[in-house]
Amino acid sequence: MLSVIKRNPVSVVLAILLHILIVVFLIYGFDWSKLRKPASPKANVVQAHTVDAKQLDQAKEKEKAAERKKQKQREEALQRKQAEEKKRQQQLEQKRIAKEKAEQKQLEVERKRQAQLKKEQEAKKKAEAKRLAEQEAKRKAEAKRKAEAEAKRKAELERKRKAELEAKRKAEARRKAEAAAQAERERALQEQLAAEQNSREIDRYVAVIKQQIERNWLKPGQAAGKELSCVVQVRLIPGGDVVPGGVSIIRSSGNPAFDRSVETAVYKAAPLQVPSGPLFESFRTLRLNFKPSG
Repeated sequence: MLSVIKRNPVSVVLAILLHILIVVFLIYGFDWSKLRKPASPKANVVQAHTVDAKQLDQAKEKEKAAERKKQKQREEALQRKQAEEKKRQQQLEQKRIAKEKAEQKQLEVERKRQAQLKKEQEAKKKAEAKRLAEQEAKRKAEAKRKAEAEAKRKAELERKRKAELEAKRKAEARRKAEAAAQAERERALQEQLAAEQNSREIDRYVAVIKQQIERNWLKPGQAAGKELSCVVQVRLIPGGDVVPGGVSIIRSSGNPAFDRSVETAVYKAAPLQVPSGPLFESFRTLRLNFKPSG
């Protein structure tokens, strides 16, 4: 119902007014006294209602026709407006396209002009670079010729100088070689004497250390018919103290009690008598052979 009112508001208003007028006419324009007459009033009332209904239908039909005509006129006007707007948009689009084409054409002309200008500038740069390169090549060739001549002269002088120096060097080398050989012979002799002396000192200290350990060694009984012996390794620090855990049997006698007695004797004898200075390095790790008879 609301949709009908929204679509045809004028028609609805006219229909309502027409119904109001009919009701007013029926109330105030009809003579109610005639109802007492049996025949004629009924005929008149029916005729009035028939006329009013026809007039109402005709009015409604005219109203609908007028509304249809107006609606058609509005639609035609809207179509004309839409066609005009479409035409205007098409004209604007054509103008825009024409403008873009003109701008693109102008840009293309400018691009070609810039490309030609760049090409000409590059050609000029290349020509100038070629000219400068040729000049530089000539300058370098002349400089090279002079440099080669100068180098040849200097090379000859250098060759003579080196020949003189080589002769002096060889003479000096012979002299130094003879002196070095003499020094080497003397050094070898000194080292031999020192080694012999160090060996004697080492043997002396080893004998003293071994005696020191044997004085603290409780020798176990020897197994019947078997000569026991073991080799013990002792790690020492300057002053003769034994490194903790630094006593180890590296060749066992086969008798655990015998081996333990040697280890115990080493710890009891510490600190051992060792030399000081460079000779001590021979005593940092010391190996000793122990046997009851020895």
